[in-house]
Amino acid sequence: MNDTPALKYSRGIQDLPGPKGQPWVGNALQLSGRQMHQKFTAWVREFGPMFRLEVFGNPIVIVSDAPTVQAVLKERPEVFRRSGSLKTIMQELDIRGVITAEGDAWRKQRKLVMSGLSAEVIRNFFPTMRFMTERMMDRWKHRLAQGLPVDLRRDLKAMALDVIVGIAMGHDIDAVNDEGGPLQRSIDAIFQRLGQRTTAAFPYWRHVRLPVDRAADRASAQIAASVQGFVRDARARMAQQRQLHEKPGNMLEAMIAAAEDPASGFTDEELMDNAVLSVIGGEDTTANSIAWMLHLLAQHPAAAAALTAEVDAVLGEDTLIRDWELMKRFDYLEATFSEAQRLRSVAPYVGVTSNIDCVVADTLIPKNTAIVVATAGEGLDEEQFPDPAAFSPERWIFEQRPPRERDPARKLFPFGSGPRLCPGRFLALTEITMVVSMILRNFELELDTKAPPVREVLNFFMAPSSLPVRIRLRTPPGAAP
Repeated sequence: MNDTPALKYSRGIQDLPGPKGQPWVGNALQLSGRQMHQKFTAWVREFGPMFRLEVFGNPIVIVSDAPTVQAVLKERPEVFRRSGSLKTIMQELDIRGVITAEGDAWRKQRKLVMSGLSAEVIRNFFPTMRFMTERMMDRWKHRLAQGLPVDLRRDLKAMALDVIVGIAMGHDIDAVNDEGGPLQRSIDAIFQRLGQRTTAAFPYWRHVRLPVDRAADRASAQIAASVQGFVRDARARMAQQRQLHEKPGNMLEAMIAAAEDPASGFTDEELMDNAVLSVIGGEDTTANSIAWMLHLLAQHPAAAAALTAEVDAVLGEDTLIRDWELMKRFDYLEATFSEAQRLRSVAPYVGVTSNIDCVVADTLIPKNTAIVVATAGEGLDEEQFPDPAAFSPERWIFEQRPPRERDPARKLFPFGSGPRLCPGRFLALTEITMVVSMILRNFELELDTKAPPVREVLNFFMAPSSLPVRIRLRTPPGAAP
């Protein structure tokens, strides 16, 4: 890529291959629907790693090869910004903060968000996460002992919500045991509307408000009201404990301290936007990642057995991870996550727009051109991953890390790349390791073979349409009967 005046390139967007569209609308109608990401994937196979679409006369460029994806993501926010249409849709649902900010506003907000999700903060939060994981485990064991079903999908989302509210807001809302919790329902409603609006062929809600749109407005208000309560409590706590202004205990306290310091330039509006964003954004990705892992493991008993053997060996007689140092010893679990992301990436595509005329993969990209970047990269490329449809965590395990050009970890971008790398990456990986190891240690997975096929549904993040996996108690080796 090059942003100098003397741009060098051999082709323009018009020279790229692409699917045939319809008069006036172009490919717009082909891009609607909750499986839109699968159409992109099919087109990558047909037209190659870089192709073009046209929507109402405007070109869209899709890139999927790893070097180009990484190059584009590294040039944010200077050369590329977040897609304007997506940003508008998010703001219509009151989703703002660091995720929609650009330039200096983004730098200022990201610094605070990153500090609230640093490795040190997460390590300090580890005992609380352990307590929350054990609480969910006890809930499941109690329900199974009573002959009651366990709704894995619902509880995984509730657990993710407990974790993010705990680490970011300093509150334990126990969403796992609060089955009628309005906050979780509101977040689910927002993601439903976000997914439907981002895949709609026409923005009808700007002209006609349907009942589902009014329900989304109520959900946004409910989330804001909950977060305002967290902020009030934190401000009261900080008024009583002045040392928290110098050494805040969580992200919310850090943002309040910044907002109260005129020199920071951090406003109360930015405080609320990022507080709401942390609650919304921290639930779906982690829960869906675990759901896809469990579904794939239930479909592949040999992989589940291999992971169970690793968990048993690492944990010994414990029922879950109690020592932070053990987090580093789950090689097969880490490989399972990577393989699940290769096949079922929860964030398969990122939309950006060029800020200036630039060159991408020897192609001139004019200013304000939309680009769709495949974060799944080359994950389904036969040359990069032989037998790409097979679920094989073993392909991620090496005695010695392969050279850079053959390292599979450099072919995928599950958390993005470059300056806008997901700030919650370390928290998500910690929670995934904690929860999945607990599940495999204490329960056996059983696939519901009578359930309908699971579909990939794009609710902004890519989620399973259902989780047809049941759990039953197991007696770990060495445990008392």
